[in-house]
Amino acid sequence: MIRLLPASVADAIAAGEVVERPASVVKELAENALDAGAGRVDVEVEDGGVVRIRVGDDGEGIAAGELPLAVARHATSKIAGVGDLAAVASLGFRGEALASIAAVAEVVLTSRRRDADAGSRLRVRGSQTLEHGPAAHAEGTTVEVRDLFATTPARLRFLRGRRAEAAACARAVSDLALSRPEVAFSCRLDGRSVLRTPGGGLDDALRGVLGGEAAGQLIEIAGDGDVEVGGAISEPRAHRAARGGVVLVVNGRRVHNRALTVAVEEAYRGLLPGGRHPFGVVVVRLDPAEVDVNVHPAKREVRFREEGRVFAAVQRACWAAVQRGRPHSAAAHWDGLLGEGARPLAALALHDAPRVHGYAGRPAPWTRPPAPAAGGTPGVCAEAAAALAGGTAPPGGVAALSPLRSLGQVGTTWMVAESPLGVVLVDPHAAHEKVLYAELLAGWEEGAAAPRPGPAGSQLLLLPVLVEVDAGAMARLAEHAGEVEAVGFAVDEFGPRTLRCTAVPAACAGAEVGRLLLELLDTLDDTDRGAAAERRHRVAALLACHSAVRFGDPLAAAEQQRLLDRLVETPGGTTCPHGRPTAVLLDDLALRRAFRRP
Repeated sequence: MIRLLPASVADAIAAGEVVERPASVVKELAENALDAGAGRVDVEVEDGGVVRIRVGDDGEGIAAGELPLAVARHATSKIAGVGDLAAVASLGFRGEALASIAAVAEVVLTSRRRDADAGSRLRVRGSQTLEHGPAAHAEGTTVEVRDLFATTPARLRFLRGRRAEAAACARAVSDLALSRPEVAFSCRLDGRSVLRTPGGGLDDALRGVLGGEAAGQLIEIAGDGDVEVGGAISEPRAHRAARGGVVLVVNGRRVHNRALTVAVEEAYRGLLPGGRHPFGVVVVRLDPAEVDVNVHPAKREVRFREEGRVFAAVQRACWAAVQRGRPHSAAAHWDGLLGEGARPLAALALHDAPRVHGYAGRPAPWTRPPAPAAGGTPGVCAEAAAALAGGTAPPGGVAALSPLRSLGQVGTTWMVAESPLGVVLVDPHAAHEKVLYAELLAGWEEGAAAPRPGPAGSQLLLLPVLVEVDAGAMARLAEHAGEVEAVGFAVDEFGPRTLRCTAVPAACAGAEVGRLLLELLDTLDDTDRGAAAERRHRVAALLACHSAVRFGDPLAAAEQQRLLDRLVETPGGTTCPHGRPTAVLLDDLALRRAFRRP
């Protein structure tokens, strides 16, 4: 039987499409403020946004008689006819935000128009008006949302922790601050200021959101044409572990578009280690008629009439910016650097280019060297190449190579060792990383079995290290403080945007503390939804990578032998935790085939 749904049910369904979590409320209210011409937007969040969200602005305000319409469904001041949908210029236009929020919470709307002598106040709960009358208020509008999802308690069970929800609210404000840098933004979480931008240029917004150090690692983007591309993205030497650090802004609207994200990352192809990602803000401006913003109820996604053209413009502008930035290092493919006559040596390049800045990346699949041209210098035969590629991991893992005797180091890179099975080439960073990774996990398991107070296996720093972070990192530290301490860090808050580190894991005593701590917080965020065991393995891999000797560091003969001894005693496979081989065996058969000896 077909029936007409009650208004309360229809409102709840519509609210579910627009109001997914407290951050959705913050985004919708702040966007309304921007559409009202606000020069300043202040956001306050209590208890993750479930108890209270307050968004105030100095915009043009709402007339007293129009307040009830502001919370009515399909009522809006931003479009008047069907033709307006073809070129939407405002952030909000559906006329559903306030009505949807009022359906699942109590909303207090106080406003005063710029040309009015007094303000007015409206209080609504469950779409029912509870109060409407005059009230004192400065020019602009303040919307206060209380007891979010009180009328739909089932939604509360699907929210994340209060700190995670608060961090999402702060990220929503940060994204808006970057998309509208001319507007001053502030955000307070449970009475603590976590974000403040002055309102000015993009540089000011970037410093307010990312901090001065991260903002100093950005390169300006400048691309002209029908599709104008601007903003600022990170230099190749500056990168992050978590994807999502690039904020996309299209015609002043923060959007999510997979194609444009890929276009940005394509500009860094061959310049970043595996598993690393750029960050920054990319601003795209084009004819509004070329963009469809009416794709998602929450206006989170957009669609382009000519996506290929926009993709090419973004990729071209970002690539040009990266080239101007003079990257410190870049991965290069051996077949573009070695001449045809040097191809016999290429057979030893079993894996991808050396790591950048010592970071381990997942190795590229082995590609068999091309056959030499007729009459050219003979290359290694295909069978030899396959034997070399397949000989990286003899049965039994690295332990099967024991005992390993160090023969020396090639310059400051590869280590050469002798094994009963043949000649062994060792990547010192990958080998050390594998050893430290296993030792860290074993130490943590031992500490869990016999817990002791304070950070386990810590090394006190002679001088505390101050690290400037964003609001999201502060929230993640508060949420995972126990895990951060358990792995050996001693970190506390030293201000609204600053952390103070006084101790690090003993294995990381020589690491760059600030960068390591930021990476750790990114890793915790990236695996927040995963199991604790998976998160522990990722943290161990991160700490091991930062603590291991760098590729290119010279090692004394005694250090080389000590590392080889620890490597063959370490259980597990033949690779480091990031998938890079630790050792390559060149047995007698492989060498005879390579040198064409019977």
